[in-house]
Amino acid sequence: MACRGILAWLKDSRGASAVEFALIAPVFLIMMLGLIEFGRAFWIKSTLQFAVEEAGRYNMVYTSKTEAEIKAYAEGMLPSVLSGATVTATEETTGSDEFMSITATFDFDSLVPLLNVPTITLQAKSRVPVEIP
Repeated sequence: MACRGILAWLKDSRGASAVEFALIAPVFLIMMLGLIEFGRAFWIKSTLQFAVEEAGRYNMVYTSKTEAEIKAYAEGMLPSVLSGATVTATEETTGSDEFMSITATFDFDSLVPLLNVPTITLQAKSRVPVEIP
């Protein structure tokens, strides 16, 4: 008699969906949060690249601008969310050609501590001629 009760209990499928959900939900949640963090990192990288490219274009139009003015222009192109970004603008000479190199870096930290992502330094560069011959 006791054996029949155990077999009936083992064949009972009530609650199987709850157990399956409990096993799959954490994995799915971590995947979704990781996807969101990846999208955020990609957005930050794209924003940095846009800012340095716009500063490069600005430098090609206004060739008399100083490195500090180009740096300030690039920083002005960044949203306030990226206020911790570091922007540098340096004038370089290669042979007889002059170039302006603009670099922006940002230390990306995950907003979700559960993912345990280390700090990643995102960097964008642009190099444009100062004067087009």
